[in-house]
Amino acid sequence: MKNSILSLIAATVLTLNTFAANSLAMPAGGVRAETDRTWYLAGETVTVNVTAGDGMIAYAELCDTRGLAAGCIVNLQAGKGTGTIELPTDLHSGYYVLSAYTRHHAQVYHRLVAVVNPLHKSVNDDIQWIEIASDSSSYSQPAAPVATEWTSEKNVDEQETEGHIVKARIKNAHHGNGIETSQICPSLSIVGKQIHYFEGQMVNDSTAVFYTYGIHGKHPLVLSALSSSGASLPIEMISPFASLLPKQLPHLVFHYKRSEVEARSIDMQRRQLSIAPAQPLVYDDRVLGTKPALTYNLDEYRQFLTIREVLLEYVMCVSKTESNGTTKLVVRDETNPFPLFLNSLVLIDGMPVADTERLLNYDARRIHHINIYVSQYTFGNSIYNGILSFVSRTGQLTNYPTEPNMQYLEYEFP
Repeated sequence: MKNSILSLIAATVLTLNTFAANSLAMPAGGVRAETDRTWYLAGETVTVNVTAGDGMIAYAELCDTRGLAAGCIVNLQAGKGTGTIELPTDLHSGYYVLSAYTRHHAQVYHRLVAVVNPLHKSVNDDIQWIEIASDSSSYSQPAAPVATEWTSEKNVDEQETEGHIVKARIKNAHHGNGIETSQICPSLSIVGKQIHYFEGQMVNDSTAVFYTYGIHGKHPLVLSALSSSGASLPIEMISPFASLLPKQLPHLVFHYKRSEVEARSIDMQRRQLSIAPAQPLVYDDRVLGTKPALTYNLDEYRQFLTIREVLLEYVMCVSKTESNGTTKLVVRDETNPFPLFLNSLVLIDGMPVADTERLLNYDARRIHHINIYVSQYTFGNSIYNGILSFVSRTGQLTNYPTEPNMQYLEYEFP
């Protein structure tokens, strides 16, 4: 009887502690966020319910004192919305701050979220594990934390009025290399069997803005930036989140029941294994409003080992040129008695090709289609005399690494 009373008291205290931990938040003028659990395993999904008095979009981000761990953009209807944050499996154990805000409101809503990682230890772990007896009626819970210091300054992305905006930073674009912004061609391309290619606008010495449209859901994309000479410049996406880093975080004291943590860990690992990889966009040879002037299904030809051999043996309307020591492929219009050898856009699975020699040496047996478009096409400020598009069998750049300085990442479009 005595043990039962003690267990009941312990459970009551832990429940109160949990309530206190989930109530540590600053009032933010109508912006609030609630989570579906009191603590999470690294690799689990956080469901965030956001209530906001203004705007149609809210941001929910998870940060520690070092940087942004994960986040999501929540669509609001009648001031309410639900989003999910996929926690990376390599997060360290400890407290994180969940911040919720809108573009229009000055204040930010904060709350602490406990994340534990029983599978991996980290030098950044800030946790004390206290095991609860297996026959106890208590549940795994973080103890009530002490107060922490918040930060509420934010600088969120600009309002989207011309399609979904993606921003990227071009490193060292204007520092000592003599490259003017007008000489930089930034591009964003969706990796897949279709052509979804966007060129950005340089809004200052190092920032490019892309106005995307017609893309929905999670897709792999490649960001690239080329100088007028064809040199590849380092580029990286600018996070749409404000990255509100707390000045300090409390120490996590985690009262856990081994059986509960193990069960959730197994469920999390099963879910990770069952997550399907991103699917390529459905292949259709009619893109850009027209069919290609020439298309080659390499299954219908004798197989060669390299793209160089295929272009030499089969492919018409494509020439190889040398410019300033750089190899280029250009598309010719055979119907034009005076073909213009202008800049042609060369793609493999939608990704622009900077290193032509690497493409020429690529295993041709991995390529399914070669499509050639002979018209002139405008993307942003660039005009291309034809497009040469290589489509692999998977549509996912099989064994074709991204070019140096390009960034390959999974991105969820609205």
